[in-house]
Amino acid sequence: MTDTIAYDYVKLVLEEEFFGTYLRFSNHGILHYELTNILEICAPLVKGLDEDDRFLKYEVIGTIAAYLQEV
Repeated sequence: MTDTIAYDYVKLVLEEEFFGTYLRFSNHGILHYELTNILEICAPLVKGLDEDDRFLKYEVIGTIAAYLQEV
């Protein structure tokens, strides 16, 4: 997965699964910053994997949830 596709994929998962958080990040103007942080953590997951893999989505959701608990 290229960096742009990975960024868009993580953004989509954040928006679909954590909509309230997505809106809060967007309203505070920190969405790009937070997505960049999440993408850095998710990099090993998304590198070379297919975005249609449902298990990838579950891993990304778990990673985002863990990140949000730390923030």
